[in-house]
Amino acid sequence: MWRTGFLLVCVILVGAVCDAQTVTLTLLEDLSSKLPTGTEFTTRDAAGKIYHGHVVTHRARFLLRRGSMRLVFDEPVVPVTPDPEGVFRPGNKMRLLKLAGSLAAAKLADDAVDGAIGATKARYVAIGVGAALIFLQKGGEAKLHQGDTIDVEPSREGVGKSK
Repeated sequence: MWRTGFLLVCVILVGAVCDAQTVTLTLLEDLSSKLPTGTEFTTRDAAGKIYHGHVVTHRARFLLRRGSMRLVFDEPVVPVTPDPEGVFRPGNKMRLLKLAGSLAAAKLADDAVDGAIGATKARYVAIGVGAALIFLQKGGEAKLHQGDTIDVEPSREGVGKSK
């Protein structure tokens, strides 16, 4: 029985130690997925230690595709994000608003030409307007502003590898 209790205490302590290794860094400049890949950035922790790295970006594309960026540090740390790969992406709110705006503009185009060319042909005009707006609008860009905080943890890539 005492072995089970000891094992439980060890598991809890190991979990607490793993959570304690997360460090919060503050960005010293603005970052965006519009920046070219390889752009360098710096961050600072609470103790004043400076961390350097570069950004790997994917710009926003047409058809409401979102942009993304990955922060790659020169030091052996990795960002903690909801995404398992450590990628920063913009939210879906603006993308949904653009989609709803495109559909609303299509409905307005339908109503505007309904009396002039007839209801059947007006539907085709609405489909064209809606498709053009959806196709031509770009998705959101991932942005991090100066002063934003990022949680990082030590990288485990070098563990177990011999040099």
